[in-house]
Amino acid sequence: MTNDYSNKWWAFIGITLLSFGCYLDYTVVNVALPTIQKELQANLTQLQWIMNIYFLALCILATIMGRCGDLYGRRRVFYIGVNIFAIASLIAGFSANIEGLILGRFLQGIGAAIVFPLGPSLLPEAFPKKERGKAIGWLGSLGGIALALGPMLGGIIVAYWGWRWIFFINIPIILLGYLFSFKSVKESAVKHISPELDWFGMLFLALTIAGIVMGLINSQASGWFDALTLTYLVVGIVSSVVLFKIERNNINSLINFRDFSNLMFYAGAVLCFLAGVLSAVALFFDPLYLQVIREQSPEFSGLVLFAIPIAVFVVAFIVGWLIHQLGIVNTIISGLALATLACFLQIFFTNVTPLWYVIIAFICLGSMWAMGNTVTLIAAQTTVESSRSSVATGTMVTMFNIGGSIGLAIAVVVYHFAGMSYLKHFFQMHTQQLSSNQFLQLEGLISNPAQSLKLQMNPVIHSIFNDAFMQSFSGVMWFLFILSILTLLSVLIFKMSKE
Repeated sequence: MTNDYSNKWWAFIGITLLSFGCYLDYTVVNVALPTIQKELQANLTQLQWIMNIYFLALCILATIMGRCGDLYGRRRVFYIGVNIFAIASLIAGFSANIEGLILGRFLQGIGAAIVFPLGPSLLPEAFPKKERGKAIGWLGSLGGIALALGPMLGGIIVAYWGWRWIFFINIPIILLGYLFSFKSVKESAVKHISPELDWFGMLFLALTIAGIVMGLINSQASGWFDALTLTYLVVGIVSSVVLFKIERNNINSLINFRDFSNLMFYAGAVLCFLAGVLSAVALFFDPLYLQVIREQSPEFSGLVLFAIPIAVFVVAFIVGWLIHQLGIVNTIISGLALATLACFLQIFFTNVTPLWYVIIAFICLGSMWAMGNTVTLIAAQTTVESSRSSVATGTMVTMFNIGGSIGLAIAVVVYHFAGMSYLKHFFQMHTQQLSSNQFLQLEGLISNPAQSLKLQMNPVIHSIFNDAFMQSFSGVMWFLFILSILTLLSVLIFKMSKE
């Protein structure tokens, strides 16, 4: 009996719409934080948790929820995740206080942790074999576009409708997604495996990721040597050792570490990790560069940054051709090379760098980001058996999010170290030109560069601050460049060892 693929594009549109809000809400909230702080009387710590609680739930649960879909039915679990996300969006939108908003964001993170790994796993059921890679690639690219568009769309929504609509807008999108998907999306449960969860694996994976992510989050507020930061990191590291020992000999393992001994899976995982690092760091520092150093308006900065989602969109249409021409592993290597080039180009940014040069760097960044959201999913599902495709996708989602958390935490440390080193050296060399109060002012501006957009500074202080910021920015890009080079070399060495 032949499969009916006549509704394949209905299924694609349905799954894309049902997934879109989860991707969008990963980044859309950032621009609404000042308005939320004012209306709900939130402090800085509470504002941080609005962002972090979504990310934390997603990191901890993505792999686990992928496994639940493999065992109990991917469509069934996927719809549960979508429903949780929809209810959570209503809770967040109607919240009368900051605690209700944080609860809504936590539930959104749980829903997203289900949707992210299971959406790509449902598509192969709707498409013939030769088109599955293309469908998964397009879904990943559209997700990447939603991530990149989040800040810009968030600004428009907050300006014209109010911050609550960044959550309410998910509801009509989800309802429309259900209209497309109810009859077209087929269940893809695997019938031949025993429906048993690896409870110990789930526990220690959750402790590992929670410990590492919480340690990184706390380090940004309290420092790396804070007792709570160290406690979190110790819990994460010890749990990871226990997890490895448990899963190594478990026939029903949640994570099969032998997957990483496969070149294709390893290459996809490290590209996904690097894409997470670059996306988190770039979305944090590049808008600051455009507005603080180049003195561009938020609107114009958004237009320049729009080169990133445009590149993501374009690459989505050629990624299938690239895989056909180069193979999956070589396409991943191309993505790692683009990451290296994007970081290298940004090392040399200045206040007078030609705009075309900046846009080329952003195009390289968007292109590698597209590959990190597409080829990696194809690599994961190609490598493992069909009974574990969702958990493999969940692993890639986790790699992306852990990469973003670790990368941004280290980048912030590099940024502060480079900026403060420059200021201290300048102060020692020009003690008569710079007073102690001015040094403290500059120190505060380096810690919060966006504050410089609201202050009137004398030309000397402004010039020193700009130089210090660019030293910090270049330091961050050197860190990303070295990380990209090491990641690329690791894949090339692995590839040569297999030949």
